Amino acid sequence: MLTLKSVFIFAVLGVLFMIKNPFHKRGFLRAQGIITDYEKEETDTGIVYYARVKFPLGEQEIIFTDATPLNKKPPLNKFVEVLYDKENPEQAEIESNFSIIFPWLFILVAFLILIYNLMQVFIF
Repeated sequence: MLTLKSVFIFAVLGVLFMIKNPFHKRGFLRAQGIITDYEKEETDTGIVYYARVKFPLGEQEIIFTDATPLNKKPPLNKFVEVLYDKENPEQAEIESNFSIIFPWLFILVAFLILIYNLMQVFIF
């Protein structure tokens, strides 16, 4: 049976991921960027690529390397949505639903385990 300890662990992990993620901590802004280049890295499992993205911010252009490893070369000149930290725009990433939802998944699992435990107590 799933315990209340696991509820606590999943909830704490969700909160920790939110605290560590700057987009949850300080908020984020969106911009339209373009993939201009990529970085290539050899790992034990093969070659991975990291997209280099450029997006305009006022009078300047911000260039950053996305931290998400890709198995294929990213398509150059592709337009992407960018999430960036409003206090530190160089800290940015290509927007994905996963980057925003990830911490909430842990909290959802904690909630589901809690509901399951309550059902076990009140139904059986």
